[in-house]
Amino acid sequence: MTTDKTTNSQNAVGESKKELNQKTSKQFVISTTIGVLTILILAVSYYYGLIGY
Repeated sequence: MTTDKTTNSQNAVGESKKELNQKTSKQFVISTTIGVLTILILAVSYYYGLIGY
């Protein structure tokens, strides 16, 4: 009985780690995309003279 409980708890922890890794991966992709788009928008704005430094 105790081995079954330990196996189940380890599987539950493994599944939550997998879900956490997927969530972290999605957040990384989204934040990277937003960062790249921000840099592109700033570069285009500077190129066309909308922003002056």
